[in-house]
Amino acid sequence: MRRVLFILTTVLVLAASTASAAHARPSEWSTLGHHTVRSGETLFCIGRAYGVDPWAIATHNGIVHPYMIHPGLRLAIPNAYAWLPAGPTCARQWGPWPDYPCTCASYHTVAYGQNLYRISLTYNRSMWRIAECNNLYNLNYIRAGDRLCIP
Repeated sequence: MRRVLFILTTVLVLAASTASAAHARPSEWSTLGHHTVRSGETLFCIGRAYGVDPWAIATHNGIVHPYMIHPGLRLAIPNAYAWLPAGPTCARQWGPWPDYPCTCASYHTVAYGQNLYRISLTYNRSMWRIAECNNLYNLNYIRAGDRLCIP
C-alpha cells in the first residue's frame, strides 16, 4: 500500500510540474511579425514559411488546439527558429523577400566549435538571414576559418 501511494504521489507531482511548464510562454521569445491565416493554411505551413517551430507559434498565441485554426486569425510569429521537414509551405506575408539585397554590416571568421545559431545570437541576427546572405544551404555545415557576411 505504501509503495502504491508513493508511486501515485510521484506521478501526480510530475504531471503537475510538466503541465504548467508546457503552457508557459518563454520570456525570451519576441515577436518577429504577424501572419493572417488564409484558407487551407496550417501552423506547419506557416512555420515553414518563416522557419519557426509551429508548436512555438501555437504557444506564443495561446492556441490550445493547434489543428483548429481558422482563416482570418492573426498570429504573432515568435523568434523560435527551427528546422522543419519538407512539406507544404505558405506564402510569406512579411520579411526579407528573395530579392532583398544582402549588405554586410560586418564580417565574422568562424572559430573552431562555433555554429551558425551561436553566431546569430552574437550579432542579434537571424541565422536564416546569415545563411541566405552567405549562400549556405546546410545550416549545420560551416567550417572553422570561413568568413561570413553578417547582414
